[in-house]
Amino acid sequence: MAEYQVAIIAKPAGWEPATPDDVPPAPGEPLELKPVVPDLFEAVQEAIALNESAGSGSDRWAVVVEPGSPGRAWKAARLCTPLRYQVNALWWPDGWEPHGPRDVPNCLWEAQGRVSESPMSYEKAEATVAALNRQCIDNPGTTWHVIVAVENEPISRTVSYDAAGTEATVEVRRTHVICPEGAGHGDCSHCPAHGFPCAKAHWHSVAQTATNGGGA
Repeated sequence: MAEYQVAIIAKPAGWEPATPDDVPPAPGEPLELKPVVPDLFEAVQEAIALNESAGSGSDRWAVVVEPGSPGRAWKAARLCTPLRYQVNALWWPDGWEPHGPRDVPNCLWEAQGRVSESPMSYEKAEATVAALNRQCIDNPGTTWHVIVAVENEPISRTVSYDAAGTEATVEVRRTHVICPEGAGHGDCSHCPAHGFPCAKAHWHSVAQTATNGGGA
């Protein structure tokens, strides 16, 4: 199971972060490491709180890493921030009924997919999911939509060549399906598997993986 850690780095002079969890283009080595935590979003919230409390004049900046997992910037840790968000579609589970448009079913394996080339803010992703799922409720179909957070650096990167010598690069990134604050997991009582433990599970996020690349 992945673990996460807030790392304090020097904030480059003149750099203006686009978001409270942004990372400078060439981050220097960590100056300080906070205690390891098991939840990505706990670490991200800690980093954002540190950055916002420090103010724009601070010469330090907090980022989130997965310690022990090699990344592009550092060999000893993989950069997880900034997070980017996207909306993924999944099959509407058989027998499942939502209580509201932001609910997330516990049957999440269908949510795996590719990394979007058009990431969005969390606020836009949540609004998009609510609007799309409202349409799904009003006009029942076979799909449902969820918010997915994508970590920054990939957990693996593979380069291959076909018979013609064309290069293809595939990166695998860890993603997290999010259950928004105030939302739930809907009603599983009519699902054929309603007696299984998954029908009673309560969670804020579920980690999965997604790929991007594959072309020349």
